[in-house]
Amino acid sequence: MGGMNLCRDADFECRVQQFGGLLGVIGMNVVRETADEEIYLKHRDELVRYATVLVGPDAAPDVVSTVVMKVLSSRRSLADLREPRPYLMRGVLNESIRHRETNYRQHTVGLQVNVKQSHPEVLDAVVALPPKQRAAVYLTYWAELRSHEAAHLMGCRSATVRRYLHIANKKLKEALDDVERI
Repeated sequence: MGGMNLCRDADFECRVQQFGGLLGVIGMNVVRETADEEIYLKHRDELVRYATVLVGPDAAPDVVSTVVMKVLSSRRSLADLREPRPYLMRGVLNESIRHRETNYRQHTVGLQVNVKQSHPEVLDAVVALPPKQRAAVYLTYWAELRSHEAAHLMGCRSATVRRYLHIANKKLKEALDDVERI
């Protein structure tokens, strides 16, 4: 019987260790969820503003939540990301492109962003730009980032951002010249 009790005691100890390990895993998940929430809250407003420029105010929160959900489902945690901000910004850009392709019937995007001294015709011209050019314009002119900082967030080279800006500036100049003639 003594051997039987030892076996039961060992069994019990084993279960306690397993339960303790389970509590540790649960504790780790709580810590991860807290870290994920902190990261999300830290970047949420910037991501929504960025998405608003790319797809408009109605779809922006959906784009951001889709990106966050995709990250959480594939990586399990935002805390696993070495640099969450550029990763999430690239995700918003890519999801915005997918969103625009899916919703191709909506040719115009309502742009309600706090912009400095902008005229409606300028905003209309910016909204008409393709998403990557619009992202480059927003990040460099409105968010006042340098081209290498915008490139980091967009997931491309600085020269690519400058090329997007060059093309966008040509298109904006043409669009605004047309407006002035009217």
